[in-house]
Amino acid sequence: MVNRDNPSNAQRVIVIGSGPSGAMAAHELLRKGIAVTMLESGQADPQGFLVRIQGRNILRWKPSRIKEGDRHVATGAAQTKWYYNLSAGGLSNDWTGAVPRFSPEDFYEGERLHERYRWPLDYTDLIPYYVKAEQLLDITATPQDVPNLPVGKHKYNHFLPKDWEGVARCAEKRGQGLTIIPLADGPPWMVAKRGTAFNSYTNIIRPLLKNSNFQFITNAHALQLEWSGQKKKVDAVIYHDRNTGSRNRLEGAAFVIACGTLGSTKLLFDSFCTDFPQGLGNSAGILGRYLHDHPKEWWAMDLEKPISPLVPSGYLTRKPYDESTPLLASSWTIGSVFLKDKLLTFVGGKAKVLGVQVFGTMIPVEKYYAKPEANKKDEFGLPLLELKIRFDDEVIKNMESARGHWQSLLDEAGYKGTIQDVAPQLFPGHSVHYGGTVRMHKNPKYGVLDAWNRLHDVPNVVVCDASSFTTGAEKNPTLTAMALSARAMDKLGEDLKTS
Repeated sequence: MVNRDNPSNAQRVIVIGSGPSGAMAAHELLRKGIAVTMLESGQADPQGFLVRIQGRNILRWKPSRIKEGDRHVATGAAQTKWYYNLSAGGLSNDWTGAVPRFSPEDFYEGERLHERYRWPLDYTDLIPYYVKAEQLLDITATPQDVPNLPVGKHKYNHFLPKDWEGVARCAEKRGQGLTIIPLADGPPWMVAKRGTAFNSYTNIIRPLLKNSNFQFITNAHALQLEWSGQKKKVDAVIYHDRNTGSRNRLEGAAFVIACGTLGSTKLLFDSFCTDFPQGLGNSAGILGRYLHDHPKEWWAMDLEKPISPLVPSGYLTRKPYDESTPLLASSWTIGSVFLKDKLLTFVGGKAKVLGVQVFGTMIPVEKYYAKPEANKKDEFGLPLLELKIRFDDEVIKNMESARGHWQSLLDEAGYKGTIQDVAPQLFPGHSVHYGGTVRMHKNPKYGVLDAWNRLHDVPNVVVCDASSFTTGAEKNPTLTAMALSARAMDKLGEDLKTS
């Protein structure tokens, strides 16, 4: 509960959302002595079971808490999804744990197309905050840089098997890196009552509950931020208590929104007021625009001669930036298809089937968006989101070319193979990597947030999740979202302490 006698309560920050970015925000603010109240729409009951033996996930079970389909209307691709999880820790209860850093070029390569694609910060600005996030994640990785993937701070080393080193050399000749994908996979030996090695509630938030400056309220669904036209700032958040059905008002000095890309966007739209009739902080009409996602597909590959299964998974980085269309790239994650192949690694066995997952990218454009739907309401009487997004021809062609590229790389390395039936998941939302709808940019004409993740128009509101991404790299977004959150809280904490 809140310690009412603590003077720092006068500067209490309200964090909305307990996923990795919200958890990172609370962690960093509390380190600075700032009191935090966190609102979570779901319950504090992450469940599951995980058994790891010598760095291999032998048993992984988790109950399905993922929901989709009841918060949006699709007007682009008809199959567009919006997945969410009403558990403490959100979708970190369901993720694979991949945590690669973005590369330096990811922050500026889009400028080749237009200034709207230039992030308002650089890789060097994020390095210390990448480290802060990585120290909480118990990462397994290979301790060296490879092309287009900087090495991060990790706890456990793992290397490619010897027979993969020739493939890595062929990749390097092409300007790419082949390595072990950085994974928040925990210690090599583990028995845990959760479905993932890392989820933000168990690993970050639960230890914070001992801090008298921290209050964690579950079943509290944020409805609106309350703007004071007189003070020119947000005074409070209005939330629905799922236990009692009541609406409550909670005041704070600053507000951190970390509800996931679409949840954060919806909250800002729902917080419209006289000064911001199109949504809080949306004076330039950019809120909800530039929605982007990762197209994703999976396929198995039969090899003519066996090779060591990759456990943990391997990772082939994107093609060189100067050989690619700006903001169009792919990455390849390579793993085992069958449990028996994973078990073979205990005795040095080999397999003739690989599983390959490909993430692609899309160039964010204004025509793809999330915005309030005119006629349909959610369970709280607020508009559903209309999602207009699809993967255009150039995006699909990029994904198709990734198959042949991987096949030719293996062939060059002496491992000829045949791709089995492809399982394309070329509809938005399936990768659960939406981004860009509350984007950062130094120019308010092109972004809703400044370089410190604050609304240009409302500086005591900070948005810390992938909605803030100016562009989307081909890499998993979670680690970068956490690093941005840590950086934003460093600035916010100092400002609150000196105000």
